[in-house]
Amino acid sequence: MRATAPGKATILRTSAPAGQVRSLEMYQTPGVASAPTADDRLVEAEIGSGKRVVIATHNYKVEVAVKAGETIIYSTDSVGQAISNQIKLDNAGNIAIGESDNQILVDSKGNIDLGGDARTFVTWTELNAALQLLMTALNSHTHKISPGASTLQPNTPLSIDISAANTATVRTR
Repeated sequence: MRATAPGKATILRTSAPAGQVRSLEMYQTPGVASAPTADDRLVEAEIGSGKRVVIATHNYKVEVAVKAGETIIYSTDSVGQAISNQIKLDNAGNIAIGESDNQILVDSKGNIDLGGDARTFVTWTELNAALQLLMTALNSHTHKISPGASTLQPNTPLSIDISAANTATVRTR
């Protein structure tokens, strides 16, 4: 093992039981990075030659309800008093992002609920195609003014433009 970090690392300033302040490297799972708050508890381990590193942290100020088989990734406010946001991978295969009242949910079948399921989602391309068919039907529709008179179409063809409703921030496959 190397005695120094091979690259950038999270360095924590900690107080040892005897009161001395130390700087310890925090070992983390690749792909996951976090910074503990001031009062979090740390678990240290010696990795050889007297070098100690932090291998785990715990915040006793917040409670996260995790059921068997679930994983929750969460962040707290800067003092560790409250959960700021979370991603929950539940044991039914669902993914929930955010709190329950304003949540994005991806269920195990791939359905996505944006803040609830009370309203349905319409894709722009299909809506635009249907509206253009309606405009074509309305523009080709004729009326007789009186019996025996010729039929009339609208003087000015009707049109509808919904291009401003097209969004690139919510996409479908």
